[in-house]
Amino acid sequence: MALSQTAEYALRAVAWLAQNPGAPQTTQQLSEATQVPLSYLPKVFQPLVRAGIITGQRGLGGGYTLVKDPRDLTMLEVVNCVDPIVRIESCPLDIKTHGVRLCPLHSTLNQAIIAEEKRLAQTRIGDLIGRPGELQPLCEVANRMREEQRAKNES
Repeated sequence: MALSQTAEYALRAVAWLAQNPGAPQTTQQLSEATQVPLSYLPKVFQPLVRAGIITGQRGLGGGYTLVKDPRDLTMLEVVNCVDPIVRIESCPLDIKTHGVRLCPLHSTLNQAIIAEEKRLAQTRIGDLIGRPGELQPLCEVANRMREEQRAKNES
């Protein structure tokens, strides 16, 4: 099963914030780092702020920060916050003879959804960013932005 674009964007943003703890990130920085369109970020961030996963501070020195500990925050929490996973509970075609029993097609699809949900529930954001020696989410972007900041500080 594929995640929605909104869920993917939310996971990118949360992973980025987890990689930059204590450093508020502006919407511009987040857009550049995560390659999420600047105009789409509010749609992604509003439910994350309401759920207490991230916080936003306006003004000079403001930005977004991750509130929840990435070692405790699951991918499923993030996904369900912005675009909840929906299981197939009854026949989506409203076939009266099926009722709440699922045909083999919809039963198999529902099992795939359950497996995806389970995998996301078992994976914490901290697992994604805390594997030494392995690729990190958005690592090339992070390195480029650090280089740019270093060059800016030196001039």
